[in-house]
Amino acid sequence: MSYKTLLRLVGLLVSSIFVTQSFAQQIPAQNRSDVPVGPYDDQSIEEDYESIPLFEASEWVFTTGFDYSSGQFNLPAKTNISYIPYSIRYSDGPWSFRASSGYISFAGPRNIITAVEGAPLVTDIELEEVDEYRRPRKSGFGDVYLSGSYSLENPYFSDLLIDITGQIKFPTADERLGLGTGKFDFAGKVDISYLFGNFMPYGTLGYRIVGKSNRYDLQNSFFASVGASYFLTYDTSIGMSYEYRESATPGFNSPKEIFAYTDVQLNDHWGINVYGVVGLNNVTTDYGLGTQIRYKF
Repeated sequence: MSYKTLLRLVGLLVSSIFVTQSFAQQIPAQNRSDVPVGPYDDQSIEEDYESIPLFEASEWVFTTGFDYSSGQFNLPAKTNISYIPYSIRYSDGPWSFRASSGYISFAGPRNIITAVEGAPLVTDIELEEVDEYRRPRKSGFGDVYLSGSYSLENPYFSDLLIDITGQIKFPTADERLGLGTGKFDFAGKVDISYLFGNFMPYGTLGYRIVGKSNRYDLQNSFFASVGASYFLTYDTSIGMSYEYRESATPGFNSPKEIFAYTDVQLNDHWGINVYGVVGLNNVTTDYGLGTQIRYKF
């Protein structure tokens, strides 16, 4: 049972107490020996009880961490990427808003750039033979992402969760260094999950609209994932998923990856996530490792 379901059950329990107390105060005094005769006071319930909301109270969560990945991309020289992400998320009821960016440092041939939140992108830039061995290092801040999500919840089927998210990428990264495309991007996605006891399968389907660039030939693309999580305890979960991204470069293979993680909520405020990635073809990283630390205010 999820904590949202638990909150609903508690809310229904409190509501039933309210109904019982209200009905009891309207029973004539001669039929009750334990209540003195007196008029019904509709404010007594508000004074004696505190209602429990069906949704969580608003909260802020700050997240940062470190991500490292390495890939060959069918070239003699490897591309190594280090990424320090940071984000702030605000949630209030079914609504959630997030702002994120990161600091990127990577070394690789000039046809490899970083795109969505530090992920590598193989572009159509043609390389001379000598360029295939060159790995100039580029560093700087990445693009800024703003997103908003709405959680669709059904009180009669509360273990089914559907989130709808829209995202805008602001091109703050230096495109001359290959830290971004230098254009605005827009994306939308739907996340669906269902909780079966401790087991939760989930899936994502999304579409990204990319800004057209004079440097690279880019196209709009779909992305999707399917996976599952298992809750070892109330505070600890593990999971694995298959990730697919249609290539943003026309005529290139689409990146495919296997992603696995372990997540632990240490206490009311701190949580940590450790993950690993394995690439399944020549347009994605060979492997990646990372960790994220979050703090809930």
